[in-house]
Amino acid sequence: MTHEEAENLGADNESSLQTLVRAIRLSQGEFSLILLRCNYWALRQQMVQRIHELSTVEIKEITLPASVKTLYSAIKAELGDEQPPALMIFGLESVKDIDTVLTAANQVREEFRKNFPFPILLWINDQVLQKMIRLAADLDNWATTINFNNSTHNLIEFLQQKTDEIFAGDVKPSSQICGELTTARQDLQSRGQVLDAAIIASLEFVLGYDDYLHDRIDAALSHYQESVGFWRGSNNLERYGILLAHIALAYQRQANIQQVDNQEYWQEARNYFQQAIVIFEQAQKPDLIAEYISKLGEVLRSLQAWSDLQGLAEQALILHENNGTPLQIAQDYGFLAEVALQKSRWDEAQHFAQQALEVLASLAEILNVMASNGEQFPAFVNINLAKALFARDGEREKVKGEGENTKPFSLTPSPFPEFYKQGGFIQTEKKPFGVGWIRHVVLEG
Repeated sequence: MTHEEAENLGADNESSLQTLVRAIRLSQGEFSLILLRCNYWALRQQMVQRIHELSTVEIKEITLPASVKTLYSAIKAELGDEQPPALMIFGLESVKDIDTVLTAANQVREEFRKNFPFPILLWINDQVLQKMIRLAADLDNWATTINFNNSTHNLIEFLQQKTDEIFAGDVKPSSQICGELTTARQDLQSRGQVLDAAIIASLEFVLGYDDYLHDRIDAALSHYQESVGFWRGSNNLERYGILLAHIALAYQRQANIQQVDNQEYWQEARNYFQQAIVIFEQAQKPDLIAEYISKLGEVLRSLQAWSDLQGLAEQALILHENNGTPLQIAQDYGFLAEVALQKSRWDEAQHFAQQALEVLASLAEILNVMASNGEQFPAFVNINLAKALFARDGEREKVKGEGENTKPFSLTPSPFPEFYKQGGFIQTEKKPFGVGWIRHVVLEG
């Protein structure tokens, strides 16, 4: 495909639309299968709108659930006795067991012809088309395929926009987004388009991030290393720092996955977080420092580097009061409480734990929602916070009941029970929030 031909894809799409509208009109009253091949969600939405604008035939739309087992039964269940003039189907690319769905559709293809006397418009991408050719060849042979493609300009703009959004933290990569980004790169390469080095480096970061989110840590680190060389030599300190921070997160996740002999991963995480914070300081990005200094604290905690954690938490507390969130401030106090606990400074441990809980109390509604949704809290929300709050004189190994000489945190009742349930605290029936909340919690050490 020449450059000129690629730039004429807008006109080609309009031609494809006219072909489709004509096919819908000519297929009234009889079964026909029309495959609408499009690899990009945004372009698909534009084409759907244009189809409805151009077609004089009413087109019913259905979306397949990811759990669907057979295409024929799904359509039959959705339509019941209805016989629409035309049917447009979305979601085939998201079906989990797509191989089984396509194989079954091919086996009952005659049922489609007998029972669906109207054109079926089935949206697919390249991956689905290849599977269909392999697993449902007979059904594919019945079908007419109409292609919709993005222009070179739109593909470059798409790559730039999506990678910018993900770098900025506005969007998390998904399988759909990463699939579209990869296809866009392949489409551009097939047109002889040379991509800008910054776009390539950004794309490697996004693919690495997606691998990280799916615990493919080795693959994530490989993509990150492909990206880091460019950003190290660029003037974009913010992106370089973000990439270093994500490498640190990958090592941190690796350490959490591998519970034994993981000190090397923790050390790598510490090293990269520290490098990232230095870069953010150079870039004058206090918001990013505030975000990742807490992550570094979690790593220091896992390394049991208590003196380093104390110094970092003290600095983080000052930073978070100006550029952070209440949850980050509570985490700072939690770190300080745990350091004091490890150094047997019981009164200090209680003081900082009390400070942490007072901050958390102001976030009651948010914390309850997070707990109800199964979201994870920062590392300070654990049994050690209870240990710090109720430790006195180094004597207590177990809290047995409310009769002991402890200093309750006076909230009656707790405004965030879901949060405390997840954190390891157990609510006793009709008791004020205080010792009764942890009467069954064993305090080790």
